Amino acid sequence: MDGELRTHQPMADLAGRQFGVVTRRQLIDLGYTEEMIDHDLETGRLQAWHRSVLAVGHSGLSRHGLCMAAVLFRGKGALISHQSAVWLWGMEGKLEIPVHVSVPWRGHSQDAIALHHCPALRDEDATATEHLPVTSVPRTLLDYASTATTYRLERAIDRAARLDLLDPAAVNLIAEEVRGHRGSKPLRRAMVIHHETGFTRSAGEKKLLGALADAGVPRPLVNNFIEGYELDFYWESERFAIELDSWEHHRSRRSFEMDPERQEKLAMIGIELVRITGARLKREPRTVARRIGEHLERRRRLARAA
Repeated sequence: MDGELRTHQPMADLAGRQFGVVTRRQLIDLGYTEEMIDHDLETGRLQAWHRSVLAVGHSGLSRHGLCMAAVLFRGKGALISHQSAVWLWGMEGKLEIPVHVSVPWRGHSQDAIALHHCPALRDEDATATEHLPVTSVPRTLLDYASTATTYRLERAIDRAARLDLLDPAAVNLIAEEVRGHRGSKPLRRAMVIHHETGFTRSAGEKKLLGALADAGVPRPLVNNFIEGYELDFYWESERFAIELDSWEHHRSRRSFEMDPERQEKLAMIGIELVRITGARLKREPRTVARRIGEHLERRRRLARAA
């Protein structure tokens, strides 16, 4: 019995490092023979995930085990990618099957593996997390942008930002450098809101005031204290306020807690407060001004009917 345990200890140690899976080649390198491997398959000590990839002691693999099995099957240089990498980085809560794997050579997908041929993979596109080889966060987002809906892509990017994984400059660079990639355009569109570095309050005020004037919207009060709160723009008759937002403004915990409270208190005294991001104002100032004018008119009609 002790001899048998010693014989199988190297296998157990290897499986422990690889989320419960090993390859035939790895076992042979450890000193196992094909006959020993086949015997362990017959007795149930090993379970075949694929002829070349084996689960040790059980047939059910964890999500990390499925990812490890996929890259072990595809061989050296294989990386978890696309939706599977989004999950592995923590940007989505569910791993979808098949597991997505990117390789620099051509091959065929299997039932449990979606294979992506990526000859343009760069050294900086490969990294590891949770002991698994995976595409870097910028590369992951680029690949995911080629398949995901706009909503899911934007949600993944927002999650990456909250986890402190997002480097907007690196994401922008890969979208420019990997030419012809289907994810480049949708990724650039989804990243617009994360590139507000040139937005300042004073510049935003000037831009919005100019757009309002061009649209024929009455000029509001600017930076006035109303009911104890400083409001960027306020139309007194309509009891309507606008606040200019930037990503940097909402990075603080204090802002996160205080802003909804202020909006709630203003609503209780009949003042509607709407926030407009710097990215949106830079992107479509005329549309923003037109919609503000239309909303002010709706509030006037409601006030007259009351």
